[in-house]
Amino acid sequence: MKILFLDIETSPNTCYTWGLFDQNIPITAIKESSSILCYAAKWQGSKTMHFDSVFKSDKKDMLTGIHKLMDEADAICHYNGTRFDIPVLNKEFILNGMTPPAPSSDIDLLRTARARFKFTSNKLDYVAQVLGLGSKYSHPGYQLWVDCMARVPKAWKVMEKYNKQDVLLLEKVHDKLLPWIKNYPNQNLYGKRDACPSCGEKTLQARGTAVSVSVRYQRYQCTSCGKWSKGDKVENHVKARFKGIH
Repeated sequence: MKILFLDIETSPNTCYTWGLFDQNIPITAIKESSSILCYAAKWQGSKTMHFDSVFKSDKKDMLTGIHKLMDEADAICHYNGTRFDIPVLNKEFILNGMTPPAPSSDIDLLRTARARFKFTSNKLDYVAQVLGLGSKYSHPGYQLWVDCMARVPKAWKVMEKYNKQDVLLLEKVHDKLLPWIKNYPNQNLYGKRDACPSCGEKTLQARGTAVSVSVRYQRYQCTSCGKWSKGDKVENHVKARFKGIH
């Protein structure tokens, strides 16, 4: 299974406004709407990092590059990408006359962080730090985006490092959270056989049975990543209760 780790950075909306506090800004006051500035992406297990930006390339060429990567992915891993990165990219694709990339599974690590844990903060930087996986690349804050929009070369060097570090961090957090992620794409459907459905390693250990309303399944735990999974049906649970009473 080909998993693409992806992160994008966007520009803020530029608007005309009469004040600074509690403003209701009409669409007629929008001077320039938010758009993608750059992206960083890498394939699971690969050392090659893909990066492009509106500073390095023509915008359509940049979008074509990320579209091609998404087209090849069986699954795309991101952090809040379900609500942000993917919809932003889809908006950019349709505005630039492009068709949707091939369908793929979404692995949104923010959803796992919120659903399975009670971290003090669910921000990627915080989660990565408390898990001992590192931190985001340090930058001057909002001014970095302003300078990048002004095409300041030094700012773009920082932005590239920042964007790439987010993707490296994303993969580390993914590997740590892997056994906790629900509805993860099944590795056994992508060429693997009798392997852990999450990490793909053939290190499954039988650990009791899982029981539904009427069926028992062999239960396994991966000794590599720790993921629990179910195997083949063991026995009809209802029939088993009455075995030998004929």
